[in-house]
This record gives sequence, C-alpha cells and structure tokens, in this order.
Amino acid sequence: RKMGKFLAKIAVVFSLALCGCVAVGEYLYFDGIDKFKWVPVYVAETEGVEIPPEFKSEFGQIYISFAASPDGYEVRGMSGCNIFNGGMELKGGREVEFTKMLTTRRAGKYAGFERKFLGALSKTHFVVRDGNFLYFCNKKGGREMTVLKFRKEEG
Repeated sequence: RKMGKFLAKIAVVFSLALCGCVAVGEYLYFDGIDKFKWVPVYVAETEGVEIPPEFKSEFGQIYISFAASPDGYEVRGMSGCNIFNGGMELKGGREVEFTKMLTTRRAGKYAGFERKFLGALSKTHFVVRDGNFLYFCNKKGGREMTVLKFRKEEG
C-alpha cells in the first residue's frame, strides 16, 4: 500500500514536469487528438469530494473528446453528472482557451467532483500531448502545474 502511494506521488511529479515539454514548432502536437475519447486519470484539487470509481458515474464514463473546427476544436464530454460542450481555441505557441462551455443541469452523486473537473478545465492555459496521454496545465505563481490528465480510451 505504501509503495502504491509512493508510485502515485512519482507519477504526479512526472506529470508536473512534463507540462513544460512537448511543443512542436509554434503549435501543439495534437495529431489525432480528435480520433479518440480521452478518459481522466488525474484531476487536481479534489480533496474533500467523492471521486467516481474509475472515473465512471451513474451517468456513464467521464471523458472529453474533440472535433476539429476553424478556430481549434469543438469539445464535448461527460463531467460526472452532466454532458458539456464548447470550444478550445488555439492561441498560438502552446496556449489554448476553452470557450462557450455549456452543460446540462442534472444533479447527481458526484456533483462535487464535477465542479472540480469543470473548474480545472476552465483553469487550463495549455494542453500537451504525450503519446496516449493529454496533460491540461496552467501557470500559477510562475509555476506550470497539471490540473487534468487524460488517457486515450482504447477500443
């Protein structure tokens, strides 16, 4: 059990370090990002809220997906209790901005988690892809931090 906690801490430190890497040219390496659903494996600042087991709520798998658009990507997914959609604009360099996010209005067991998930999404300044993982990061006090980490859904 102690080893599992240690390995989890190492994974978070590695995620935090990764945010400063993996940009290709002026734009992010998003090749194929819109061909998959992405399921969360880490959500920052969830202390004190119940996290859905395996990130699945009574409404289904929590995820985010993308579809190419003229300004960047259309974004949609399941945040715990509700379906959300909006846009992700590419701002140049590795910066992005999530825009016009709308959600349905269902209540559910994981409403606290959902607030944290959507809050982390709104705090994202840039997204980094590393193979089968997406890191949503922000800058806070001069430091870059991972606020969400997603894994490519298989199948």
